Amino acid sequence: MNVAVPVPPITPQIPLTARTPVAFAGDRGDFFRLLLRGSLLQVPTAGFYRFWLITDIRRHLWGQTLIGREGLEYTGTGRELAIGFMIALAVLSPIYVVYFVLGLAAERLQAFASLPLFLILYVFGQYAAYRARRYRATRTIFRGVRFWMTGSAWRYAGKTFLWDLATLFSLGLALPWRMAALERYKMQNTRFGDLPGDFAGTGGALFRRGVGLWLLALGLPIAAGATIAAAVVGAAPELVPVAVVVATLALLGLPLVFVLFRATVMRWLIDGVRFGAVSVESGLPRGAVLGCYAKWATAVLGWGAAFAALAGAAFALRTGGSGFADIRAGLAGAWTSHLLDFAGVLVFYLVFLLGVGVLKRYFLDRGLWAAVAASTTVVNLAAADRVQAAGEAAGSLGEGLADALDVGAI
Repeated sequence: MNVAVPVPPITPQIPLTARTPVAFAGDRGDFFRLLLRGSLLQVPTAGFYRFWLITDIRRHLWGQTLIGREGLEYTGTGRELAIGFMIALAVLSPIYVVYFVLGLAAERLQAFASLPLFLILYVFGQYAAYRARRYRATRTIFRGVRFWMTGSAWRYAGKTFLWDLATLFSLGLALPWRMAALERYKMQNTRFGDLPGDFAGTGGALFRRGVGLWLLALGLPIAAGATIAAAVVGAAPELVPVAVVVATLALLGLPLVFVLFRATVMRWLIDGVRFGAVSVESGLPRGAVLGCYAKWATAVLGWGAAFAALAGAAFALRTGGSGFADIRAGLAGAWTSHLLDFAGVLVFYLVFLLGVGVLKRYFLDRGLWAAVAASTTVVNLAAADRVQAAGEAAGSLGEGLADALDVGAI
């Protein structure tokens, strides 16, 4: 007797692409103490310690960023940044000297030279930004393998200049395609060992995500200007309250639009990163970026209010409650006293600026870094298991130029 035995259907096993979460394990207290110590050391060193502070910040942020259970490593040094800055000053000084000599030769010639000077420094800034990225890439290690970059910094500067002209003449409409083209150039010249980088983001995708914000950024100032013009030029007093409301909305709305657009760009940039078969996904919410900016703005306002109260108390103690009358009476006093007062005001001002810098690095730099890490996933990381080391360490001139021209990053 034959008995039929049912055979279960065979379900094909489709392998799922492995996803590796990224996390940031840095301690807030440790980072704040790092910032406070480094900022205070900038006072007796006339700001020169900032190169070592930047290095400590990067080591903390890089070292506490975990891809799965493996961390990044930053191998740059403060000494390299200081040397790069000194070389940058030697490169930029002749440009400033020539401009100064032209200004002494003829005031009209100085005005004519202002535009070429601006363009030269602008191009140098883009060149420096690319070279600085190359330096940071070659000081970033993962699994014992460095990142590195090829490509021409001058070509990048030229592409940036042309795209900025297109963005200017299109009233910002070309900005998504500018960002896509420049990011693609940077990523296609970035390597992780022998694994080539690429960028999959498109200008069209960013435009669709940000076109509403672009309309707001363009529409708010136009609406405010038109309303104010109608109230003032048209001699319509009844429109003055409306103009005040519209102008206030524009002043408050434009920073909000900027923050929301930055959040959109950050997520778009991360989603487009590729290294061979390895890709990156981002779930960065706009609210997380907005929260970082809100905390930073609140902290700065609180610091400013506390500092103003402290300055007022110091002024009252110095004048004995007599206010400016005591200062006017004391102008004929000893110059030693005046110099001490000036030194006290200068130190007071420097402490205020250093405090603002600490708050910016704590709430914005660290906050955004942690938010990005917590919302990022690396897809198919196993494709990088057989990567071979390649590339050489880049010099720090780019970082020095970026610092001197104030176009640097963390």
